Amino acid sequence: MCEVKTTYGAVKGERAGGVYIWRGIPYAAPPVGELRFKKPEPPARWDGVRDVTEFGDSAPQVRRMKRRATVERFSEDCLYLNIWSPAADGEKRAVLLYIHGGSFVEGAGSDQEYDGTKLASEGDIVLVTINYRIGAIGFMDFSFFGDDFTANCGLWDIIAALKWVKENIGAFGGDPDNVTVCGQSAGASCICILSGAAEAQKYFDRAIMMSAAPTLVHSKALAQKAAHGFLEYMKISDPGSLMSASAMELAANQEEFAQKSGLGSTTFAPCIDGELVTEYPISAAQAGEMRAVSMLLGTTREEMSFALHKSLSHIVDIENIRDVAIKVEKPETRERIARAYERYGKRGPGIMFSDVTFRLPSVWLSEVQSRHADTWMYRFDYETLGMRLTGLHAFHSSDIPFLFGNFRAGLARYMFMLAPNMRGARRLHKEFRGDFLTFMKTGELPWQKCDGEDGPAKCYSLHSTVEQAVPAEVQQAYKDSEFKKRSFTGSGMDLQIR
Repeated sequence: MCEVKTTYGAVKGERAGGVYIWRGIPYAAPPVGELRFKKPEPPARWDGVRDVTEFGDSAPQVRRMKRRATVERFSEDCLYLNIWSPAADGEKRAVLLYIHGGSFVEGAGSDQEYDGTKLASEGDIVLVTINYRIGAIGFMDFSFFGDDFTANCGLWDIIAALKWVKENIGAFGGDPDNVTVCGQSAGASCICILSGAAEAQKYFDRAIMMSAAPTLVHSKALAQKAAHGFLEYMKISDPGSLMSASAMELAANQEEFAQKSGLGSTTFAPCIDGELVTEYPISAAQAGEMRAVSMLLGTTREEMSFALHKSLSHIVDIENIRDVAIKVEKPETRERIARAYERYGKRGPGIMFSDVTFRLPSVWLSEVQSRHADTWMYRFDYETLGMRLTGLHAFHSSDIPFLFGNFRAGLARYMFMLAPNMRGARRLHKEFRGDFLTFMKTGELPWQKCDGEDGPAKCYSLHSTVEQAVPAEVQQAYKDSEFKKRSFTGSGMDLQIR
C-alpha cells in the first residue's frame, strides 16, 4: 500500500497514525538556475522506487516562530507536496489541497500545525499540503528585465501542484473529480485570486478561504515599483546579478525592506500581471469569472487584534491600513465609521483593522459571488482564557487548530496554556471540522447560503449561532464609502511606498 505509481515514477511512503503518508513528492522541477523566475516545469521522471518518507526542503525564508517548523532546511529546490490518505485502495475519497499562509514570505506544507494524520483518518479524506515559492522569488514582479522573469511564480506553482493532484491523486485513494482547495491568510488570498483564473479553475471544484484578504493584490505599477526598490536596497542593478544572488540572502533582507518601504506585510503580495491575473478578485467575481467555484469564506472575529500589541505591531503597518481605509473618506464618512466602532470600546480599533483588511472585503466578495455560485460564510469567535487575558481574542490563525486537530502544535500551544480542560475546544473542533468535511464531500452546508447583500455566517463558539459576519450597522457605515468603491474596482487600493 505504501508504494504507489505516479506519472513520473513510483514512490514509497510509510504507514503511521492509522494513515499512509508520502512526504516530499516533487510536483515540479527544481526552480533553480535558469528556472529561478520562470513558471514551474514538470518534474523529471525517475526509475525505480523513490523513498518519500521525509519532507522536502522549505522555500528560502526567515522564520519568526522557529518552533512551528518541522523542516529547518531551506532551499530553492522546494516544490514538493505531502499526502495523507486512509488507504490507497482504489476508492475515491474527497481531496483537500491545503495552501499555507505566512504573509507570502514564510511557511511550509510540512509545518507542525498542518500535520494531516487526524484530519485524513478521522475525516476519511485525502489531504495534500504543498510548498510554493514565496517572498521576492515567489511574488515580486521583475518582468521589466525581460521574458526570463515571470510575475507571480508562487501562483503558478500552486497551479502546477493542482495539476499534479488532478493527474495522480487517484492512485493515493483520492477522487480527482472532487478536489477542494483550502488555504489560510496568504494561502487563502492565493485561492481568492486563482478562483478567477481559467488556468486554475479546471483543477478544483470548491474553495475554502480562511482569512483571505480579497483586496490584497497590487497593481502592476506598484509591484514593479516595489521590485525596483528591493533591487536598489539589495544593491542589485542588472538581471544577471539578480539571477546569481543568494536566495537566503534575498530572504534575509525581505523583512527590513518591507518595513522601510512602508508596505509592511503586504510587500510581497501577488499582482495584476496581465496574464494569469487580469482583474482584482471582487471585480472578477462580480463579472462572473468565478462562477465555476462554490465557496466557503471565513474570518476570525478579531483578525488584527495583535496589531495593537507593541511586541507584535511591527508585523503590519497600521498607519497605511488606516490611510487606505479612512484618509480618503469625506469627513462625514469618517465620523460615521468612527461611531460604528464606539460600541466595542477599547477593542474598536482592532476590530476596525480586522474589518478593513479581512472581514468587509470577504463580505463584499460573498455578496457578488453568491449571484453566480453557491457561497457560504463563517466567523470564528471562540476564545480561550489566555486569548481573552492577552487581549488577542479570536485572532488571525486561531481557527487553524480546529480544522487539523493539532492542539499541541504551532500557535495552539500558546492558545491553550491557561485552558483548564479541552472538552469544549474538542467539541468545537468536531463541529468546525465536520462542516468543512460536509462542504468537501457534498458541496452543501447546514446553514443559509449567502444571497446578495443577505450574507449570514455561522459564528463558531462554544454555542455557535448564525448572524451577519459583520454587524449591519458597521456595514451601513461603509455603504457609500470610497473604501468600498475601491474594494470593488481595485482602483486606488495600492498602499504607498516610502
